This record gives sequence, C-alpha cells and structure tokens, in this order.
Amino acid sequence: MTTKEILYNIMVNIFNNMRGKAMGNSLSPFIANLFMSKFETEVKDKFEYFPRVWFRYVDDIFAVFNTKAISLDNFVAKLSNRFPTIKFIYEMEHNEQLPFLDVLVIRISENKLEFDVYRKETATLRYIPNDSHHPFQHKMASFNFLIHLLLNFPLSKERFEHEKQLIKNIAKSNGYSVHLIDKLIRKHKFKRTLYNSTTFRRDTDNSKFASLPYEPKFTRGLDNILKNININLVHNSKNKLQTLLGNPKDKIDNNEKSGIYEISCKDCDQKKANPKQHCLATKTGIAGENALVELEHLVGHPCFKCSIIIE
Repeated sequence: MTTKEILYNIMVNIFNNMRGKAMGNSLSPFIANLFMSKFETEVKDKFEYFPRVWFRYVDDIFAVFNTKAISLDNFVAKLSNRFPTIKFIYEMEHNEQLPFLDVLVIRISENKLEFDVYRKETATLRYIPNDSHHPFQHKMASFNFLIHLLLNFPLSKERFEHEKQLIKNIAKSNGYSVHLIDKLIRKHKFKRTLYNSTTFRRDTDNSKFASLPYEPKFTRGLDNILKNININLVHNSKNKLQTLLGNPKDKIDNNEKSGIYEISCKDCDQKKANPKQHCLATKTGIAGENALVELEHLVGHPCFKCSIIIE
C-alpha cells in the first residue's frame, strides 16, 4: 500500500505510482532499509554461499568475497534475479584498493588492511572562500567535516599527517589561515576527550532557534544577545533560485486536494466527518465552490455547513 497508493499531479494530469517510493519522501529511506534487511536475511538463508564479511549502508555494500567458492558474476546474477526491478552491480579492488563511501580500504597484506580518506578524482577541493559573504558557521562547516573524518578514521600515523597537511593546504587555497585548522583540531580533540572522560551526559538542550537573513554588522551583535536568553541564531538567505523562478508545480484548488473534511450543523451540535482522505470534487462530482454546497445535500441534513481540512 505504501508503494502503490501514491498519486502525482503533473500538468493537471494525475498519475498513479506503480512501484517503489518517491525520492525525497520521508518514508522512502525507512521502507528501502526495511526491504534490504529482509532481502539480506532471505539471501543468507537460501544461498549456499554468502560472504562472511558483508557491510551495507543504504544501497552500498562492502563484502569480502571468496572467488574459490563461487564465481562473482554468478553470485551477483543470482542477487539480481530475485527481484526484476533491482539490479546489483559490483566494483572490484584495483591496485589493492577499494573505496567504500568516504573510506579507501587498502590491502597491505593478506591479513592486514589500512584505511584512508577517499576523494573522487573530480574533487576540486574548493569550498566557501574566506572573503565570501557567508556566515562564519557556514564557512567552517566543511572544515569541521574534514577534521571529523581525520580524527575518527583509523588512519596510520603517516596517513594522518598527510591528511592533516592536505586540510591545511585546502584552507590556505581558500583564503584561510593554517592556524585555524590547528585550532579546530584542538577543539574537536577537547570535545572528544571531555565526552570520553565521564558517563554523565548533558541534559536535553532546550534552547530555541531564530532564523534571520545574514547581515554581518547586525547579526553578529544580535547573536551574542540572543545566546544570553538561550536562543541560537541561524542564518538564511532569501536570494535563492527558487525565489527568483517561483514554484514550478501546478497550483491545485483546495476543493481538488485530497483531505479530511467535516460538516458541522449551523444550529445544533451534529457533525459528519469523512475519516478517509478524499477530494471534494471526486466525492460530489462537482468542482469548485459548488462542491461544498452539493456535499451538504449528500449528508441528508439541510442545516449542515461544510468546512474542509486539508492535510
């Protein structure tokens, strides 16, 4: 039901989704992960051979495969044949290396692996420049991410120093001081040391958030004032492409939308509600404002008035 009862409105036409979930739907990741978990369980029980090392993140899988037990092509073909709409592809290690998400797995010997931070060949290492008109928190977000990888990946000493120097070079090429990276590294290490030094955790943060357009002379001073009253200031921008171009979707009249409607009597406490999502025009066969009037007659109570609640 969750994969088939999906309607799309495109150019005044309504289409019904035949299979799968839409990208961007909040339920899609949960349904996909639920499906893959069931898929893996069935495969492990029914296949004669299954890799003993099998790590999956959403739709990316890292596995150590024994080619002596079964051909890799045959195994992947058996996986793909279980469902006609799902096709598995694979990538084998090249030069003793294999990327998985942000990790580059390196085979040192038969019994030893090392890890490094993986970047695609197309990576430009360009981030928000220091002289750009952006909030400082936005500029630091990329470097905080890089330092998080640096400190949490199990890197060897040589690879750690190489990655650290690379982050400094990235900062320098984007107009930042290399001392800023050292400061951020100390800050991250201090937070991790503080977290690991006790089992007590901070209570739930009850601070509130306020969103304002970024204006350096105004918002910097306001940020400190709001922090004193437990309000965190976040910055936004109204100068977006969507604002300039507008919403590309067709506007739908309220009477044409699916919703839960309730009809209340003008003179008494009687009510009639439809607990199912339904379009007023579909229910009455009439579009526009006349649908509300016609719906009163369908109820069988002459003094009912109609109100619609759109979800």
